Amino acid sequence: MSDFKEFKAHFPQKISKSLARYVTDTVLKESRYLFFKTVMGIQFAHCTHCNKRHRSEVKLKHKQKEKVTCPHCKSSCYVRADGVSRKYMTDKCVLVWYEKSVVDPKAITARVIGVYRDYSGSYENIETEYNAGHMYLFESGKSQYWDWKEHRKSVFSAFDSRFGGYKRFVSHGNIRSAVKGTSFQYSTWEDFIKYQNSSYVSDMVEFFDLAARYPCVEYLSKLGFKKIIWTKLYRNSTLNAVNWRGKTIEKVLRLDKSSINEIRQSGRKWGPQELKFFQDLRKKGYPFTAVDAFDLSDIDRGQHSHIFKENKAYASEETIMRYLLKQFRRGSRSSLSSVAYDFKDYLKQCKELGMSLKEERYLFPNDLHEAHQKLTAMIKHKKNEKLDQLLNKRIAELKKMYFEASGIFIRAVESVDELFDEGKRLNHCVGGYAESYVNARTDLFVLRELSDPDKPYYTLQVTDKRFIQCRGLKNCNMTDEVKIVVDSFMEQLNKKSKKSGRLNRPANRQEAVV
Repeated sequence: MSDFKEFKAHFPQKISKSLARYVTDTVLKESRYLFFKTVMGIQFAHCTHCNKRHRSEVKLKHKQKEKVTCPHCKSSCYVRADGVSRKYMTDKCVLVWYEKSVVDPKAITARVIGVYRDYSGSYENIETEYNAGHMYLFESGKSQYWDWKEHRKSVFSAFDSRFGGYKRFVSHGNIRSAVKGTSFQYSTWEDFIKYQNSSYVSDMVEFFDLAARYPCVEYLSKLGFKKIIWTKLYRNSTLNAVNWRGKTIEKVLRLDKSSINEIRQSGRKWGPQELKFFQDLRKKGYPFTAVDAFDLSDIDRGQHSHIFKENKAYASEETIMRYLLKQFRRGSRSSLSSVAYDFKDYLKQCKELGMSLKEERYLFPNDLHEAHQKLTAMIKHKKNEKLDQLLNKRIAELKKMYFEASGIFIRAVESVDELFDEGKRLNHCVGGYAESYVNARTDLFVLRELSDPDKPYYTLQVTDKRFIQCRGLKNCNMTDEVKIVVDSFMEQLNKKSKKSGRLNRPANRQEAVV
C-alpha cells in the first residue's frame, strides 16, 4: 500500500478548474436539460446548466425533437417534463486527462476518468461525479500503471480495452499543455494520434510508456523511422532490428553514420523489415545502397530461401540480387516481390524443360517477364500434348456424337488446345474441365453456326448423358433458339442404340446426323 501512496502523490487531490471546464463544455455538453412544469396554464422551465428558472415563451413538449435555448445561459437544451419518471435518467462518459506530476515537474500523469450525472432525484443543483480508477505515471526511464490500487506489470490502454461502449473523449490540447516543459515535450506524440483502426480512440498512454522507457523514440521519429515506432505500438515484432536501449543512434540502428545518412537521404519510409535487410547486407559486405536494400527487402523469406540457397551453384546471392533489381527497374512489375516470384517460377520452368542454368542466357534472360511468358506457353503446350495423347484414345467415339439442326451444329471438343481457346475466346472457364474431359469423367461439346463454323458460339457440358450446362460469351445463358437445338441433341443422345453406342440417324437435316 505504501507503494500506491507514493505513486498517488504524483496526482492532484482535487479536480482542477480546467478539467471541470472541459467536462462541462465538451464531455457532458449534451447533458443540458430544460425541465418544465405547467402552473395555472403557464409553463415554467428550469435549466440544469445555469440552474435558473424562467417562463417559457414557446409551448414545450416532453422529449420533443427540437432543442430549446435557455434565455439565461444560451445553452441548447433537451426538453423533459417535470412529472415524468426519471428513475433511470443518467448521463455518463469517459475521458482521459493528463497533468504534470505534483512531485516531479519533468514527469506527466494520466487518468481515465468516468464522469456521471444522476437526474433520477431532484434536477436542481445537479453535481458531476468523477471516478478515476486507472492511473498512469510517466517519468524519464520508466512508467507505471495502477488499476484500482493494483499495480500492473505492463502498461496498456484501459481507455480503449475496457470502455468501448462509452462515449470517450481525449483532448489533444490538454496533452499539449501537460507535456510542455517536461521530458516528453518533444517526443513527437502528435504524429502517433491516428491509428489504422478507426474505432480505436487512442489515449496516448501506450506511446508515452514507450517514450518513457526508450528515449530513442524521439530521435527515431525525427529521423523518419515512424513506421518502426508504429510497429512497436501495434505490438508487432521489430525483428530485432532496433536496439531500443542503445545510447547513440548508431547503436540503436546497428549501423554506421554513413549508412544512416543514406537512409535519411533515401526519402523512403523505413520499417523493421527494410532496416533488418539493410543491416544484413552491410554485415555481408555487399555494396548495395540504402535504396537498393529498401527495394530488395520486399522479397519474402520463402522466396529468398528458394532463389538464393537453391541456386547458389549457378550464381552468387549478390549477383542474383543485382539481376532482380535490374528487372524490377525495367518497370514490368509493380513490386520486387513480384519479380522475385516470376524468377523463382522461371527457374523451375527451366529445370522442367531441361534448360541448363549454367548458361547465363538461360539463367539471366535480358527480359525476365517476356522469357517467363514464353516458357509458360511452352510448358502449357507440352502438358496439352500429353493430354491430347490421352484424348485421342476416346476422340473416335466422341466424333460419332455429331448433331445438326436449325443452322447450328454440335460436335465434341477435338483437342485440349481447342478447349483452352474456346474458354479464352468466350471468356468462360471451360479450360478448367480439361482433365475431367480427357479422363472421360465428363463430355464437352462446341456449338457452331453453319455460316461461321470456326467461330466459338456456345460450349456444352454433358455428364452421364445428363445436361450440365451450356454457356456462351462471358458465361451467358442459352438463347431460346439454342435451347431448342440443345434439347433435341440431348433427346437423341439418350435414344442412341445400346449396341452401336451412336446417335440415331435423322430423317432430314433438322434432326440428329451421324
